[in-house]
Amino acid sequence: MEKRSADRRTVWLILLTIIFSAAVLSGAVMYRQQLEADGAKETAIPDGIPKMSWDKTRSEESMLELEAYFYELKPKVAIKNSPDFEWKDICPDHFWVKEFTVTTYKNSPYKVYNFTYIDGAKDNKKMAAAIESEAQDIINIALAKDSDIWNRILTVHDELIRRIYFVSDDNGDGNTRNLYGALVEHRAVCQGYAYAFSYILKKMDIDVSEIYSDEHMWNRVGSLDSGERYIDVTWDDYNNQDSSGRPYIHHDFFCLSKAEMEHFGEHNPEKNIQPKESDPQSAGDNYYTKMGYYIKSGDQMSFNACALQQYQSGKNLLEFRFESPDDYKQAEEWIRSILPALGYSEKYYTYKKDELLTFSAGLYPPADAE
Repeated sequence: MEKRSADRRTVWLILLTIIFSAAVLSGAVMYRQQLEADGAKETAIPDGIPKMSWDKTRSEESMLELEAYFYELKPKVAIKNSPDFEWKDICPDHFWVKEFTVTTYKNSPYKVYNFTYIDGAKDNKKMAAAIESEAQDIINIALAKDSDIWNRILTVHDELIRRIYFVSDDNGDGNTRNLYGALVEHRAVCQGYAYAFSYILKKMDIDVSEIYSDEHMWNRVGSLDSGERYIDVTWDDYNNQDSSGRPYIHHDFFCLSKAEMEHFGEHNPEKNIQPKESDPQSAGDNYYTKMGYYIKSGDQMSFNACALQQYQSGKNLLEFRFESPDDYKQAEEWIRSILPALGYSEKYYTYKKDELLTFSAGLYPPADAE
């Protein structure tokens, strides 16, 4: 009995020790947290930083006010009722803004936006005028060619490929990622292509936006018969041309459905900007369907007629899309047999996209073509 009582006392002593230690530890943590809170002094926004208020009901006017600071190359602007805008809200129009970060202040309605500008940004107004001139030239060509929205979008796509030379990377230097590089200097990475495409179509009141993944950027277009479609101008530009200097303008990635575009790993958008669903069965706006270059299953006669029509029109790139994978596999044999019948006996390039069953033959290649 005495042993059992002693055991009980021992247990209670241990429990009391644990409870006391926990209380002391808890108190220490709470005290430390309180000290940290007391030590977090509010920092005032430094003097000399211009301030503005963002009106979310009149965001376009607010952006114009902020744009005035961009033209002045202000490195910092304090904004009240911050819009929490993203990079896409600044580009492509404000192409000379290279990047920005945001500094927040405790209990302050202002956030300070810290802007970095590209080299040569002091000439931004002159650069903007040059961009506008180049864009308007493409718009004039598109408007003169056709009143149909699809054809206008196609014309802009083709003109950008004629004018821009694709560069794989610039390590963040130069203008290849902005409108000036794409439209004036005629050199761009995918970002420059996508921004230029959006910039021009928006000026033509065509519904368009940029879609991007971790490694690539392309475009979404609306206002078409099939609803939303996806276009990748960059991937249609091979930097390749015939012997007379005419570029081979491809259209594999012109007006694809979301499902078709996402056959390709680089075209899986980030979660926060998933493109809206579109109907992959509605293919009326796909380039090959619209142009009559879609070959039904087993119809080699249609292939021959399509090749003849394109050849006689003076195209330097004969383009086809197949309904049947079996016919697609015979495309090289079919083109080899039909070209002599058309009177063409020179070399030619071939291009294939297995995921889309598209096949193209580039005629009149340079003399040193392999």
